[in-house]
Amino acid sequence: MRPTKASSQQRGQPFMLPQEAIQEFKDLYEKRYGVKLSDAEAALRANNLFKLYKITYMGEPSIDDFKEKVVKSHDLSTNHN
Repeated sequence: MRPTKASSQQRGQPFMLPQEAIQEFKDLYEKRYGVKLSDAEAALRANNLFKLYKITYMGEPSIDDFKEKVVKSHDLSTNHN
């Protein structure tokens, strides 16, 4: 399973594996476990597996990266209570 070169993360959208990789995951999952996954379930599981692989082998993002994203994604001037 290989991600596309122009990933959607670069455009600020969640990363998704290409359909070809998801289909390969579905085929392998069925062969191994004897269970057919829906496209949605296969996409969720395949993307979660890829994220786990990325964190495990490439390292987890730093807390500074996380703080920056949280600040950008919330309007801090408005009280939401």
